[in-house]
Amino acid sequence: MKRPLGHWLLLTVAALLLVAGAGWLYGRYGAPPPPVDRQPSNSGPRSHAVAIDRADAVLTGAEQLARDHPGEWLFQERLANAHIARARLTGGFADYAAAQAALDRGFAVADKGTGPHLTQLALAMAMHRLGLAEQMADAIDQYAVRPEIEDMTELRLVRGDIAFYRGDTAGAHARYAASGADPAAPGIALRRAELAARTGKADEALGLIDGVERAARLPNAQLLADLALRRGAIELRRGDRAAAARHFDRAARLFPGWWLIEAHRAQIDALEGREPKAIAAFGRIARTSASPEAMDALASLYRAGGEAARAKLWADRAGAIWAERYRLFPEAAAGHAAEHELAFGDPRKALAYARADVAARPYGLPRTTLAWALIANNDPQGALAALRPAFASGWVSAESHLAASQALLLLGRADEADRERETALAIDPHAADASAALLWFGH
Repeated sequence: MKRPLGHWLLLTVAALLLVAGAGWLYGRYGAPPPPVDRQPSNSGPRSHAVAIDRADAVLTGAEQLARDHPGEWLFQERLANAHIARARLTGGFADYAAAQAALDRGFAVADKGTGPHLTQLALAMAMHRLGLAEQMADAIDQYAVRPEIEDMTELRLVRGDIAFYRGDTAGAHARYAASGADPAAPGIALRRAELAARTGKADEALGLIDGVERAARLPNAQLLADLALRRGAIELRRGDRAAAARHFDRAARLFPGWWLIEAHRAQIDALEGREPKAIAAFGRIARTSASPEAMDALASLYRAGGEAARAKLWADRAGAIWAERYRLFPEAAAGHAAEHELAFGDPRKALAYARADVAARPYGLPRTTLAWALIANNDPQGALAALRPAFASGWVSAESHLAASQALLLLGRADEADRERETALAIDPHAADASAALLWFGH
């Protein structure tokens, strides 16, 4: 039984453009027009708790079907998709690992030339496994029965994603333009927004997100909350914390209980000096979601407040989770593990993780983390070399320019360092604030 490629990949497009890791990096331009303010339809859960309950019910049913049909790969694919849907809500890697195990079982029983390539492609992209994703795309291209036009269009878009994460911004643009997709369709509009945001065109990115919201048919609460979260991340990265807070608050109203939204709101409290409120929020999130990012944020706040023992407690807990995630999916965890080690651990470990991340995804964000790791290991010249391809690709990031400034300062090139710092502050006036060390989400 054939599954449309677009069906499975569109289910995960929000995750692909938001994880990873991955961080939105923005320029500073004129004020954008007010965003659209759609209200959610009744087509989906209206809270995170209800969404989890539904995901659990779907997963239970998929597990039973997989047990009842052990020799049929389609039921393993269905089970994998149930785990992926739940993982998107929880942020945990256990469901992603269970999804991969189900896909492995599916391939083991599938006839040659068949199997769950479509879902494996989506999971590989979510886990930053670009080589595996490309293998799946090649396998789909070899199907005896060619996929339908809309499926081939989506496949071309995914190849554009792969180009982007490999640091080829121009190639991503070209593949998106040649995909045959309607430029206003959500699948390409959100990708174009990602490119715009990461190349200094924040207002263009916001406009594209607004267009997705305007065009959405029967938008559910989670979709609208996700779009609000994206807008807030853009505003945060260009230093407009008040605008970011408004978007995060709207996301919380639309889809209450989602830990990721609450983490962004807590981060605003931390950045604005409301430490007790931020500590309380991150503590709740760390205990209920087991998010290592939240634990790292909590540890940062305790350390800033002089509570070394509590800081170490939470940093150690986060470190253990990052190590386990790296064991399960090294490509997806490497960048986060590098940041954790830079903040709380061993600079040499941070460098190893950062190099692994760049090897998997040599685009601007991992290159920036690598630059900081090289600086921490007394290699400012290497840091500049790591950043050079990112800047050449059109990457725009206050953090990247700050890293370049620090490297140049260590090399005694003070005038160049000052220019890089000024560039960073032009992107985000708060980039050099001491509170920037509290940023763990949205970057």
